[in-house]
Amino acid sequence: MSCSYRQGAGVRISWILNLTTKLSQVIFLVLVMMCWGGHANAASSQYIVLEGGVQSGGAISGTVVFNGTAPDPEVFEVDTDESYCGLKAYSEELVVGSNGGIKNVVLSIENIDTGKAWDFPTKFIFDQNKCKFNPHVMIIKSKSEGVVLNSDDVVHNIHTISRGIFNINKSTNGHSETRIKEKKIRKPGVIRVKCDMHYWMKGWWIVAKNPYTVSTNQDGEFLIEDVPAGSYNIKAWHEKLGESEYSVEVKADETAQLNVTLG
Repeated sequence: MSCSYRQGAGVRISWILNLTTKLSQVIFLVLVMMCWGGHANAASSQYIVLEGGVQSGGAISGTVVFNGTAPDPEVFEVDTDESYCGLKAYSEELVVGSNGGIKNVVLSIENIDTGKAWDFPTKFIFDQNKCKFNPHVMIIKSKSEGVVLNSDDVVHNIHTISRGIFNINKSTNGHSETRIKEKKIRKPGVIRVKCDMHYWMKGWWIVAKNPYTVSTNQDGEFLIEDVPAGSYNIKAWHEKLGESEYSVEVKADETAQLNVTLG
């Protein structure tokens, strides 16, 4: 009786050990597949520069205009460093030209993974000048290095806010510079910038996924060049008017027109 009990217990223990081993193997395989899939997705999202450049590329040109009559810029009452910054500051959140064109709209091709070489500056410069950020909207490449200048006589504060892209909160003395080391800006996305000492100072860094990312000029005009022939989704981003997407067909050696209305 005692011997029979031990044999039964041994069978149960053996079965449990076999089950545990099989579960461990399944869990290991799942983890391997998840890891492999993650690497595959990361690899597939990596932009690749075509060797020899884009042959017979086309372009996308257009204008982004405001729908209706644009509101007057918001006016801020300056409450800090008035003797230097002045008594009033004007918002750059929505800048509309006399022709209705909207400045600082960022347009980018979303569904492209191969194409022209990056033509962005090797080192970006972002300035705090006359109690404003310059440029108000800056397009940069991830992993790139740069410098934040303070060209003013007063102390500013560079405070970036993002979801795991690049976050810094540092005061900057007058006529100084803060260096942003290479690879600190981790990945593409949107970074909001503000000065905690001067509440009206606001700006944006757009970290591009590919070099087919541009912003509109003071007349709302834009041009995306050296685009391989094909069908593309174009995203338009504006800090106040939000995001929207458009489809465009690019033919070899031709310029496709894309006119956008926002607001």
